[in-house]
Amino acid sequence: MRREGDAGIGDLKALEEWIRWAAEHKVGFLQLLPVNAVGEDDSPSPYSAISSVALEPLYLSLERVPGMEPDLPPYPEDLPPRQLPGGKNYVDYARVREYKRYYLKRAFERFETEAAHASLRAEFESWVQSQGQWLDDFAAFRVLSIAFGTNAWWQWPVQDTDIARLIVNGSAESRHQKRYQQWLQWLCAREWAQVRALADACGVYLMGDVPIGISVASADVYFERYLFDMNWSGGAPAEGNFAEDPFTAKWGQNWGIPLYRWDVMERDGFAWWHRRIRKLAEVFRMYRIDHILGFYRIYAFPWMPDRNDEFLNMTEDEAAARCDGRRPGFRPRPDWTAEDRRANLMQGDYLLRQLLKAVPGQLVVGEDLGCVPDYVRPDLSRLRIAGFKIPHWEIDSNQHIVSGKTYNPCSFATYATHDFPPICNDWNEWYSHVKAGREALQDVALSGQELRDKLRVAKDCSRVLGWLGEYAGLSLEQSLVPWGQGIKEALFAALLQCRSAYVAMMWTELFDVPERLNTPGTVGGTNWRPRMPFTAAEAASMPQSKWLARLSAESAR
Repeated sequence: MRREGDAGIGDLKALEEWIRWAAEHKVGFLQLLPVNAVGEDDSPSPYSAISSVALEPLYLSLERVPGMEPDLPPYPEDLPPRQLPGGKNYVDYARVREYKRYYLKRAFERFETEAAHASLRAEFESWVQSQGQWLDDFAAFRVLSIAFGTNAWWQWPVQDTDIARLIVNGSAESRHQKRYQQWLQWLCAREWAQVRALADACGVYLMGDVPIGISVASADVYFERYLFDMNWSGGAPAEGNFAEDPFTAKWGQNWGIPLYRWDVMERDGFAWWHRRIRKLAEVFRMYRIDHILGFYRIYAFPWMPDRNDEFLNMTEDEAAARCDGRRPGFRPRPDWTAEDRRANLMQGDYLLRQLLKAVPGQLVVGEDLGCVPDYVRPDLSRLRIAGFKIPHWEIDSNQHIVSGKTYNPCSFATYATHDFPPICNDWNEWYSHVKAGREALQDVALSGQELRDKLRVAKDCSRVLGWLGEYAGLSLEQSLVPWGQGIKEALFAALLQCRSAYVAMMWTELFDVPERLNTPGTVGGTNWRPRMPFTAAEAASMPQSKWLARLSAESAR
């Protein structure tokens, strides 16, 4: 997101502007990526949070911070750029963090010393006392991370958490730094509460995101190690996608998240999960569980991602020999037998029911994409958790696309997610192969194998375009054309008219910005960095906003 004076990153004032935009243009909910605190990488993934509860201070609106200087200088866009791809339409996390940290620390010193903030200091103290152990531990984790120069706590000289707490509380300086970290979380809680109140008043639901895992380099894992199995690294199997990364194409996605010790969590009634969901529900009316398949069984590697290159060219047997006989695979069990599948179903159903108890009545969406066992979606429907519908992935046994009018209403329909290109990008890529196939028929210089390869790809791509055309009520001839407003109109009109309770489109699709937000299996570059090239006020006058409002009204959504 973007607004004037946002210091180079979308902040919560910008979100408020988009909430008002949503209310004006008949948008029922705004879906956000995870907003938990992250590390300090140049392109930090929102799915690598350093806390399951703490919020990311980078999204604070500086002018709302008590003690902030009245006249902030503008974010220095004209400074020499860092060695990062892109320009002003990409977040430069390091520069934004440096800029905001400078002013936040100055504001904190004023907050602590000026009489004008006495009543707010009392409010802050009361809030700290109300939060319990998570806040104390997170603030201590941040102090130690800064002192030792890394979130990778296993590299720290202190591994005993009781001693770590004593160290942080042992000097006036470290206690001051710990209080600063607590203050940042208080600011986040205050401003997010304001945002939630506005969303509720406007009738716009905010939709949050619950990643299946938590980074191993997190306050949770450091202080609550007994809840996690760090012998395994959670991820997803190779599925034939994301060939941009050779490791992901061969082995799958290795996310670097420890597995849960579900039996240990059960002993205190899944208190860790209940805390996580309850804090999320303070901000969000809806939430999406990322990789909900992991509650039934999760694919895991016997090594962390920093060793991926070591295993890239190995066979599975060679990798197993390097890992004491352990191999990548589903845990606690695969789906090979009917008994295994029943056990996995029972586990996932039980765990999700425990999670839903945290905040009864909360609206829940489950991201169930990937290698989906046949028992998952019926179970999600029984639990009233809306699973995903990607139209061109819903193909029946007769090789026809499934009509949106037959979808289970307990579902969430969309053409793409943040891990895939916008549908306009995919459409034009598929069409380019169809066009290349046509041209190949006229190219006498091509060998027989080259011609066969091009025609095979063209056939596959024309099939996908035909499916989407069928979904949108278009003929095959009307579908085998480049992306344009007519295709966009037909596809999204069909999507909004499907039976799914929830329908979503990415902002890149709505505003015709052919930008990919993330490429799984890769780090750095432009991942997680694209910014909207316009503000909400500017978007309100754009034809795409008026188009969306009309489409929403016509579909009675």
